[in-house]
Amino acid sequence: MKNQGRFILGLLLALVVVIFAVLNVESVSINFGFAKVAMPLVLILLLSLVIGALIAFLLATGSNLSLKKQNKRLNLEVTQLKNDQQAAIEQQVAEFKAADQEHIAAQSKTIAELQAQLKELSDQKTDLASDHSQTQA
Repeated sequence: MKNQGRFILGLLLALVVVIFAVLNVESVSINFGFAKVAMPLVLILLLSLVIGALIAFLLATGSNLSLKKQNKRLNLEVTQLKNDQQAAIEQQVAEFKAADQEHIAAQSKTIAELQAQLKELSDQKTDLASDHSQTQA
């Protein structure tokens, strides 16, 4: 539907240009300073329009190329920043994991020490109970 609308708009614009050309056929003289040219008014207007459109296109293309270059540079910068951020996150995760492993190792050591103390106390209790039963007998 959008293309049909553009096509119809193009046809209407072409119709306006044709009507304009038919109404402005008289010859007009243009003095360039070094030469004088006589041309139909519609041709002068159309040439002026084409030259203006060409200049606008060239200026827009230069600006567009500059914006594309800037966009590419900024996209590379964003990619680099994302990579840096991901590396920083991975480093922090590794540091936290290492700290957790150290904490777990310390806790495991403490548990082992406490279990050894518990076994030692249990053995002492058994020895005391056995000594006590021998002294009573």
